[in-house]
Amino acid sequence: MKKSGFFLLAILFIECSGTSSDPQIVDPATDSFFEATTPLGVAVKKILGITADDKHEMMKWRLTLNKDPKKLAPTTFTLTYEYGIPKQGTRGFMDGSKKVELTGNWVIEKGTPANKATTIITVTSSGMPVSLSFLQADENILHLLDDAKNLMVGNGAWSYTLNRKDPVPQKKFITGDILASQVLAANDTIGVFEGRTPCYTGLTNINDISSNGCQLVKCQLILLPSVDTHNPADFILKTVYVGKGDNKYTITGKWKMLQRTASDPAAIIYQLEPGSLKSSTPLLLLKGDDNILFFTDPDGRLLVGNDYCSYTLSKVR
Repeated sequence: MKKSGFFLLAILFIECSGTSSDPQIVDPATDSFFEATTPLGVAVKKILGITADDKHEMMKWRLTLNKDPKKLAPTTFTLTYEYGIPKQGTRGFMDGSKKVELTGNWVIEKGTPANKATTIITVTSSGMPVSLSFLQADENILHLLDDAKNLMVGNGAWSYTLNRKDPVPQKKFITGDILASQVLAANDTIGVFEGRTPCYTGLTNINDISSNGCQLVKCQLILLPSVDTHNPADFILKTVYVGKGDNKYTITGKWKMLQRTASDPAAIIYQLEPGSLKSSTPLLLLKGDDNILFFTDPDGRLLVGNDYCSYTLSKVR
């Protein structure tokens, strides 16, 4: 698998073991609380010590990172995850789900062998350690990494992105110049990406869909290069608005790569320009790596999902 830069996205490294404790009270001034629903893939089973032949398919995450209220230094964490078989027609599990709670302490470190500027948060507890790594896209977004520190690739239902429950304001990512050289490598961010997102107005407006009654948006994005130059060329975006009927809408247009943002000059943003709606605001996605794209708002700030779906698209293998 080809690796690409993670820009200034930080890595969280979690080493922990199972415990049991009372639910924590979260203070938004000193604590950050993240939640998500993700697949339960082979790599996650391996990391968490779940047998490979376990038939459960879905996992819910609740991660709290606590800080000292005076020094705002890292102190403790609590991670609760529940996994099971999804119950059709709901966002919960069928009977027989399993729940585990992990607790410990976390510290902030700097640098990895590959990137000395990378921030690492190490969380440790006694007992049988379990190690988890997350990419921190910003203060509101974490994305689970595999053992090789690659972003884990989700499926058409869920990504491996955790969303902060009470998002904090982020600086604008000011999109800048079109990349002078946009020639794509043979396997560089070309292909089909899928995911389910909340009902973001940018996705509803392109098809003149009211967000009233919309539960989530099923997305399939196809990025195509120019046959002659291998530069970014056309895109096809297919959407289904759950709760608004079963109609599948298709929008086509051109896409380009933008460089330079307020926080990271090396960051790459993809700009999708629908051809049929010239007055429509372009859609923007931040490149995590060749397999993961994160939707942003028109100012380039990452969009924050909820406990069930994220603004993340995963490449179809």
